[in-house]
Amino acid sequence: MPYMTNHKKRILDFLSRHHERHFTIEEIIEELSVGDTRPGRSTVYRQMSALLEDGVVRRFEAPDQKSFVYQYAVGIDCEHHFHLKCSRCGKLVHMECDQLREVQHHILEEHGFRIGGSSIIYGICADCTPAVSAH
Repeated sequence: MPYMTNHKKRILDFLSRHHERHFTIEEIIEELSVGDTRPGRSTVYRQMSALLEDGVVRRFEAPDQKSFVYQYAVGIDCEHHFHLKCSRCGKLVHMECDQLREVQHHILEEHGFRIGGSSIIYGICADCTPAVSAH
């Protein structure tokens, strides 16, 4: 078993408690900051690299395509289904959906485009969508 530093344990504990969400490095640093104690950026990057290598976390391209987001991956098969991600609260919904598999197949067969294994569709979840008033 790989050596478990205090920083790695804190990151792993945090990500496993929030396995339904993706986090940027900045968000992880912010979440792990307590009082005046703030983990260093290089420490978090180093620990995330180790966790990626160990297969404990996955890395995805963020919607801004300028950064990456990370998710706890132990016991979660994200390689073969779509996800819905709320752009407001960060909630992540795993979509084990036959209709989306059909769309994926259609796109490949009719348009010659292979969608990546773990695709993310961004939008706003029901909890974050303001109630629509009747007119």
